Amino acid sequence: MSLLYKSVDNSTCTFTCHLDRIAGNPMKAELYKPSPALSKYIDNYMLVDIDWRNTESVSTVWRLIPYGKVSMLFLYGEPHEYSLNGSADAMQRTRQAFLVGQLTQPIWLKFTGHTRLIKIQFKSSGAQKFLPINMEEFKNVPSLDLEAVWGGSIHFLLEQMEEASSDAERISRLNSFLEKRLLPQQDLVDYVDYTIQQMKLTNGNVPIKGLEQKLGISTRQLERVFRYKIGLSPKEMAKLIRLNNAFSCLEAEPAISMTSLSVDAGYYDQSHFSRDFKSIAGVSPTKLLAESSKELFVTHGQCFMKQVGSETTV
Repeated sequence: MSLLYKSVDNSTCTFTCHLDRIAGNPMKAELYKPSPALSKYIDNYMLVDIDWRNTESVSTVWRLIPYGKVSMLFLYGEPHEYSLNGSADAMQRTRQAFLVGQLTQPIWLKFTGHTRLIKIQFKSSGAQKFLPINMEEFKNVPSLDLEAVWGGSIHFLLEQMEEASSDAERISRLNSFLEKRLLPQQDLVDYVDYTIQQMKLTNGNVPIKGLEQKLGISTRQLERVFRYKIGLSPKEMAKLIRLNNAFSCLEAEPAISMTSLSVDAGYYDQSHFSRDFKSIAGVSPTKLLAESSKELFVTHGQCFMKQVGSETTV
């Protein structure tokens, strides 16, 4: 199985990725741009349509690796299940419309039936633009019911999603729904966005104290803003950036030495690196590619990563 990325030039969709037909059944995951009014806060919308009842070549268990961003999902197909303790544990069913809070540990997802959903991938500080809440309260919360936030309007939106005649119409209705819920801009977000930009430029190894003079606020103030608007401390965000980069390096170069991997990630203690990596992946880097599990690993907000223990690639 492979993912094919194609460029699409129209007013709504910027690029799409389609899974090959498996066992004669189409599976797809498509990425759409948000409206211009929302593009500062949202990376993309992902539409997923997979009928698991007739598909045997793709694992129905996915392991979601934390990557420092919040998502919302709107299901107009069947719900899936999740667990914070592993795929062998008892799982809980998701809501039809829910928020996945900031994660610092992996989540296991299990799919059945016919999955049809839209996932909103927010930018790091984007979700708080629509939610007048402290994001830290939902740290490691995998399924916050959005009806508790937006009331009965959620049911109406889900009905619109299901009844829409095309994916473009679904995106249009979602844009309209979110544009009406934009909150006033707050200047403190700029401190967060600038800090995250510096973290990404340095692979998460920028000294936070060194940013005080440029930002004009103290480290303590910056940490309070981060926790409230993102749900993580600056230290936690930097750690996720470092470890996700290490995950990608390991994926691209499985033969890389653990010494090189840990040093590239900014660690001088290999055992410390291994512990941190395991905390977000649920497995140490030395065991990751040797895992016999058929689980699909998912990170960076992308829907599909290399399937460990198989020949599946992306």
